[in-house]
Amino acid sequence: MVPASAQASHSIPIIVENDWMSRMENSSVYLDGAFQGLTDNRGQFVVPDVSPGQHNITVTKDGYGSKTIDQIFNGTESLEFKLSAQKPANSVTIVALDARESRSKITGASVYVDGQFVGTTGTGDGGVTLSLSPGMHTVKISKDMLEDNTTRIDVVPGSTYVILMEGGARRYSILDGSLFIYSLSKEIIYGLVNTIKLSIVAYCIGICIGLLMGIGRTSSNRIIRVVASVYVEGVRGLPILLQLLFVNFGLPFPISDMTGQQFNIDAFTSCIIALSVNSGAYMGEIFKAGIEAVSKGQTEAARSLGLSQNQSMRYIILPQAIKIVLPALGNEFIALIKDSSIGLVISVTEVTMEAKLVGVEYYNTFTPLLAAGIIYLCITIPLGKAVQYMEKKYNIANTRTNGKAKKQKVKPLSEEFV
Repeated sequence: MVPASAQASHSIPIIVENDWMSRMENSSVYLDGAFQGLTDNRGQFVVPDVSPGQHNITVTKDGYGSKTIDQIFNGTESLEFKLSAQKPANSVTIVALDARESRSKITGASVYVDGQFVGTTGTGDGGVTLSLSPGMHTVKISKDMLEDNTTRIDVVPGSTYVILMEGGARRYSILDGSLFIYSLSKEIIYGLVNTIKLSIVAYCIGICIGLLMGIGRTSSNRIIRVVASVYVEGVRGLPILLQLLFVNFGLPFPISDMTGQQFNIDAFTSCIIALSVNSGAYMGEIFKAGIEAVSKGQTEAARSLGLSQNQSMRYIILPQAIKIVLPALGNEFIALIKDSSIGLVISVTEVTMEAKLVGVEYYNTFTPLLAAGIIYLCITIPLGKAVQYMEKKYNIANTRTNGKAKKQKVKPLSEEFV
């Protein structure tokens, strides 16, 4: 008998990209040959009610080769499909470039042939490939903030034609107001939620790891102390980008070899693991400093009252150490929010990733990145003020004590005998 929990159906998140790592909408998704639906404008689709066991999932899109994944699904998978473009018969490629000396590729421009819309230029090569009969054709390329370009082309199958586009009236403005509002809305709706999720989850896990490492580094047991030190120094000595790439691309290989089954880890989970491990190492140093800041007399007094080493740490040392390190933990959370932008490199949908996508879509990277910067400042500045408040609050006791000590007047010995 198979346990009821193993028989429960589950859903499988799917992400579809092209060779240039751009998300592809309206891609058809099939489960065991049965049509399930189309990907949304984020290139995402969730296959519902998939029973555990062997299944094949196929993704197709017109003009691209299909991709099929056939494996055993157990409820923990998320799949990423990469589709390659296929050139049709009598194919012709039309590429849009900036007319300036930079000759930058223009993406998201609408292409019309003989008055009919045929597609938009891609994010990777700045072009669109289509099937055209030989002979003269009228090609028009249009995009917001750029002047339309209409050209007559004598088409030869297999050729590539480059069309230059001049800047329009709004092209050279440093800040586009409407694009700024659009960027803010997309970055908040699609990116900010994931940024906060990444930061909070990684922070909570990092605190648990850091607390264990902090106690371990101050332990009287040499083995525990060495293990904790190796972890802290090893993680802190590696770039966080390398850790992220290792978790996302390297870790599945040894796990697959050990289990004998294909192991996949989605980008969001990879980012949480990498941020948690990295943050835990730095928090370990923070907790170590807090524990060592507590006077040794506190431990000696606790032991003299009959408390064990663990009880002394739990009831006497840690409460005082946590109070000492609270401002430092607040600063670590602020740093973690900024570090979450590293998810951009593995296509995690967060604030910076959304800024990049909007910049590619509208050929204006300054405005979306400015909007992303403002979002980060709106989060980090209030948190910074809160950390400053905690620092002042927990220094009040010391300040008052020092103030009273200064106000006390010490009488000379001669006056005591008068």
